[in-house]
Amino acid sequence: MNACAELSGPQDGYTLLEVMIALALLTIVGTAASMLMLPILDEQNHTREVTRATGHTRAVIEELNSRTLEDLTNSQDGYLLASNWPKKGRQVFDETPTLLEMTDLTIPTLDVSVTDIEADPLEILVQVTWEGRDEGQIQHQFWVVRTR
Repeated sequence: MNACAELSGPQDGYTLLEVMIALALLTIVGTAASMLMLPILDEQNHTREVTRATGHTRAVIEELNSRTLEDLTNSQDGYLLASNWPKKGRQVFDETPTLLEMTDLTIPTLDVSVTDIEADPLEILVQVTWEGRDEGQIQHQFWVVRTR
């Protein structure tokens, strides 16, 4: 039998051109899909940063609401003394932070300040600041009001 005669009949399969066109279309669709995911990933990172900062801030605000006014304003070891603030990362939870944590700008730093510690009502400003991954420095302020 002649080998050339067998190959000259109808053949099944795809030509090289068809395979290359299919790969090009698949590449275009894949690139478009990945470009749609980039803003979603950026927003997810921002949400993660805000959630961490909110958790630290919530811990401080709960502490401000749970302590007595005398405990907050005591002139020797009160929670609102300027010497106790700012706090960064685990310091909010009265834990010792690592050196890496203290130098990491993405970890929230909290500062608590009072304009007049003898005022009634006592207005307490809680500021949380951190370096955003994409936005630069971000700062949020929360006010806590306590009455005597």
